[in-house]
Amino acid sequence: MVTKKRNALIKKVILIAVVMLISCSGSRSPYGTWVQKADFIGKARNSAVGFSIGGKGYVGTGYDGSYCKDFWEYDPAQNTWTQKADFGGTARNSAVAFSIGSKGYIGTGYDGAYYKDFWEYDPAQNTWTQKADFGGKARKAAVGFSIESKGYIGTGYDGSYYKDFWEYDPVQNIWKQKADFGGAARDSAAGFSIGSKGYIGTGSSGSYCKDFWEYDSAFNTWKQKADFGGAARSSAVGFSTSNKGYIGTGYDGSYYKDFWEYNFVKNVWERKADFGGTARYGAVGFSVGTKRYIGTGYDSVLVRDFWAFDPGGISKSPKPFTFKEQMNVAPKTTVKSNTITVSGIDAAAPVSITGGKYSLNKEEYTSDDGTVKNGDTLTVQLTSSDSSNATSSAKLTIGDVSADFNVTTQFIFTDQTKVPLNTAVTSNIIKVSGFNGEVPIAITGGKYSINGGAYTNASGTVNDGDTVTVQLFSSENNSTTISAKLTIGEISDTFDVTTKEIPGGSDDIFVGGKKCFIATAAFGSPLTGQVEILRKFRDKYLLTNYPGRKFVAWYYRNGPAVANYIEDKPLAKVAVRVALYPLIGFSFILLAGYLPLLIVGLLLSAFLFFLFRPKKLNTD
Repeated sequence: MVTKKRNALIKKVILIAVVMLISCSGSRSPYGTWVQKADFIGKARNSAVGFSIGGKGYVGTGYDGSYCKDFWEYDPAQNTWTQKADFGGTARNSAVAFSIGSKGYIGTGYDGAYYKDFWEYDPAQNTWTQKADFGGKARKAAVGFSIESKGYIGTGYDGSYYKDFWEYDPVQNIWKQKADFGGAARDSAAGFSIGSKGYIGTGSSGSYCKDFWEYDSAFNTWKQKADFGGAARSSAVGFSTSNKGYIGTGYDGSYYKDFWEYNFVKNVWERKADFGGTARYGAVGFSVGTKRYIGTGYDSVLVRDFWAFDPGGISKSPKPFTFKEQMNVAPKTTVKSNTITVSGIDAAAPVSITGGKYSLNKEEYTSDDGTVKNGDTLTVQLTSSDSSNATSSAKLTIGDVSADFNVTTQFIFTDQTKVPLNTAVTSNIIKVSGFNGEVPIAITGGKYSINGGAYTNASGTVNDGDTVTVQLFSSENNSTTISAKLTIGEISDTFDVTTKEIPGGSDDIFVGGKKCFIATAAFGSPLTGQVEILRKFRDKYLLTNYPGRKFVAWYYRNGPAVANYIEDKPLAKVAVRVALYPLIGFSFILLAGYLPLLIVGLLLSAFLFFLFRPKKLNTD
């Protein structure tokens, strides 16, 4: 009995030791942990907005029983709140906010009236500046996010639901309408961005939604992704870190506190630890560094508690990276990508490549698998296709994040030579490929036809699969090149057309197997000095003007018959030589530059003759 008790006690001690060892080992839950932070110092509220800049978070506007315009900064390092300059516009709730670089932006909203004004916050100066009004109609409960250097706002409500979508350029201070949101018109959706993609999901369109959509800013297209992992709802919180998206809390007649992580690479949702506060809607959220923050909202009463989420686990998913596509590349050429720097991973992550090679930290290029860590640099290399207008790709994968390096060769026109004068010439057919969606097409020096249609020189657009030909008129002069340059997207090539050489330019023109020049037949060889003088006279003084070219054309039509007639008649050849010598002499004097001296000499001789001519004798 004593032994059994002793064994049971030993087991308990071992179990406690194991639990303590695990708890002290530094491991983290893969579902994450919520930690309560300092309460938001402003009044409890819902439908506020938030964003982060650098290492700080910002919360402002909302509804606390009346509409708000106060604005607050949260310092995660100190866990403190500091009031900043009030929002520059009218007090409101249900606005939209995001940050671009070192500036924050708030716009749209509601205070009994709908708004479309748009404001920029400079944390360095603690000032607000009004910018160009939002490009769509005034509204509330829209969704917004930023992608790289641009901001985006879409959806919302003003008595009707909206699905229009707009891009803001802070440099130009202009709005540009983009492709409408891919789902149904709605309000109170959640949105965020990861890398070069934006995401919108959940919300209310008259019924609660859970569909989820991806916006590709490069191609201005929407694509439906896996539905949000939780129940359909509106007024949830949405935000992202460098490589993951998050949606949590919300309302569908009941309040929610579940919290979900979206993996954009795998297109899957994973439920994380439930939000640490009460179930609620109309909360505000943002991320700073590796922490995610949610606070304020409504859970049957207005609240102002504030919580931080640590996702747990060890991340081997880097911040999304991109390689710039290279166009108009020569075939069979070695091409190197831009250099990317690895960031956002907690430990060494695997790296692999297909379709090319990579260089780690400027070392030798390799296609072997390896590992990378934060701060490492990578460059991709591949060989372009040996075909024209063809795309080659290399895919680099770090952890579970991948990016393609695409290289497209230039399309190539086959130049044409020895074409007739002043003639319409059509190029070979090229096929448009390697693009995604419509791309511009333009031409200089000629016209183009798409899919066999009418030829035009007006700029237009083409799509993958279209065929294009180019047409131009050859020169009116011999041995002359005319060019037309076609540009599709960023790819261009020149179609060159060269007219035939000057007739007889090689002195080896044959008709019926015999030399056709009368002079060649008369003097017996095209290499004699007399024929050479006549050739130079033809090239310099006849073929350089229209009457001369007409005479030469007539001569080549009729000369062969005369040449054939005299070839076996010695006396005829002598007669032709005698007839040609005055022309040869004149040509020699003209080519040698002696003609002016000859004319002066003749005039002087005539003058002297008349001056000193013998006088008639007078017989008277």
